[in-house]
Amino acid sequence: MATIIAPAEERANHASNHLSGKSTRRARPAGEEESTLGARFFFSKPGIDGSALELGQEFASEGEARVEALKLGVTYYSVQEWRPVPDFAGRNPELKREPVARKGPG
Repeated sequence: MATIIAPAEERANHASNHLSGKSTRRARPAGEEESTLGARFFFSKPGIDGSALELGQEFASEGEARVEALKLGVTYYSVQEWRPVPDFAGRNPELKREPVARKGPG
Protein backbone atom coordinates (compact mmCIF):
# COMPACT_ATOMS: atom_id res chain seq x y z
CA MET A 1 0.00 0.00 0.00
CA ALA A 2 1.45 3.40 -1.01
CA THR A 3 1.47 6.33 1.38
CA ILE A 4 0.37 9.64 -0.01
CA ILE A 5 1.91 12.77 1.49
CA ALA A 6 -0.16 15.89 1.39
CA PRO A 7 1.55 18.92 -0.21
CA ALA A 8 1.51 20.90 3.09
CA GLU A 9 3.25 18.05 4.93
CA GLU A 10 5.81 17.73 2.12
CA ARG A 11 6.68 21.42 2.35
CA ALA A 12 7.01 21.21 6.14
CA ASN A 13 9.33 18.20 5.86
CA HIS A 14 11.44 19.93 3.19
CA ALA A 15 11.71 23.11 5.27
CA SER A 16 12.77 21.22 8.42
CA ASN A 17 15.36 19.22 6.45
CA HIS A 18 16.72 22.41 4.87
CA LEU A 19 17.10 24.16 8.22
CA SER A 20 18.83 21.22 9.92
CA GLY A 21 21.24 20.53 7.03
CA LYS A 22 24.71 22.00 6.97
CA SER A 23 25.65 24.51 4.33
CA THR A 24 28.32 23.46 1.86
CA ARG A 25 29.51 27.04 1.33
CA ARG A 26 32.01 28.58 3.67
CA ALA A 27 32.56 32.26 4.24
CA ARG A 28 35.87 33.70 3.08
CA PRO A 29 37.91 35.22 5.87
CA ALA A 30 38.21 38.99 5.68
CA GLY A 31 41.24 40.04 3.68
CA GLU A 32 41.79 36.61 2.11
CA GLU A 33 42.58 38.15 -1.26
CA GLU A 34 45.12 40.42 0.41
CA SER A 35 46.90 37.58 2.20
CA THR A 36 48.74 36.13 -0.79
CA LEU A 37 52.33 36.20 0.42
CA GLY A 38 54.72 38.09 -1.75
CA ALA A 39 52.01 39.30 -4.14
CA ARG A 40 52.34 42.76 -5.68
CA PHE A 41 49.84 44.48 -7.99
CA PHE A 42 50.62 46.64 -11.02
CA PHE A 43 49.25 48.32 -14.13
CA SER A 44 51.35 48.02 -17.26
CA LYS A 45 53.25 51.07 -18.46
CA PRO A 46 51.16 53.38 -20.65
CA GLY A 47 51.64 52.99 -24.39
CA ILE A 48 52.72 49.33 -24.27
CA ASP A 49 51.07 47.29 -27.04
CA GLY A 50 51.04 44.02 -25.08
CA SER A 51 53.92 42.35 -26.90
CA ALA A 52 56.20 42.83 -23.88
CA LEU A 53 55.39 43.12 -20.21
CA GLU A 54 56.57 46.33 -18.56
CA LEU A 55 55.24 47.06 -15.10
CA GLY A 56 54.07 50.57 -14.33
CA GLN A 57 52.18 51.92 -11.34
CA GLU A 58 52.17 49.66 -8.27
CA PHE A 59 49.29 49.41 -5.81
CA ALA A 60 49.37 48.64 -2.10
CA SER A 61 46.61 46.01 -2.30
CA GLU A 62 44.68 43.98 -4.81
CA GLY A 63 41.50 45.77 -3.82
CA GLU A 64 43.00 49.12 -4.73
CA ALA A 65 44.28 47.74 -8.05
CA ARG A 66 40.84 46.30 -8.86
CA VAL A 67 39.03 49.56 -8.19
CA GLU A 68 41.45 51.67 -10.23
CA ALA A 69 41.44 49.13 -13.08
CA LEU A 70 37.64 49.20 -13.12
CA LYS A 71 37.58 53.01 -13.19
CA LEU A 72 40.02 53.14 -16.10
CA GLY A 73 38.73 50.07 -17.95
CA VAL A 74 42.14 48.38 -17.97
CA THR A 75 43.65 45.18 -16.59
CA TYR A 76 46.10 44.78 -13.75
CA TYR A 77 48.88 42.30 -13.04
CA SER A 78 49.52 40.25 -9.92
CA VAL A 79 53.16 39.28 -9.44
CA GLN A 80 54.57 36.94 -6.80
CA GLU A 81 58.21 37.14 -5.81
CA TRP A 82 59.98 34.03 -4.47
CA ARG A 83 63.46 33.21 -3.19
CA PRO A 84 64.89 29.70 -3.72
CA VAL A 85 66.01 28.02 -0.49
CA PRO A 86 68.06 24.81 -0.35
CA ASP A 87 66.99 22.18 2.19
CA PHE A 88 69.68 19.65 3.05
CA ALA A 89 67.89 18.22 6.12
CA GLY A 90 66.68 15.01 4.50
CA ARG A 91 68.37 12.20 2.67
CA ASN A 92 67.86 13.91 -0.69
CA PRO A 93 68.51 17.65 -0.94
CA GLU A 94 65.46 19.68 -1.94
CA LEU A 95 65.03 23.11 -3.39
CA LYS A 96 62.15 24.95 -1.71
CA ARG A 97 60.86 28.49 -2.01
CA GLU A 98 59.92 31.27 0.38
CA PRO A 99 58.08 34.50 -0.37
CA VAL A 100 60.15 37.66 -0.48
CA ALA A 101 59.11 40.25 2.10
CA ARG A 102 57.31 43.14 0.46
CA LYS A 103 58.91 46.55 0.84
CA GLY A 104 55.79 48.43 -0.29
CA PRO A 105 54.96 50.37 -3.46
CA GLY A 106 57.71 52.31 -4.97
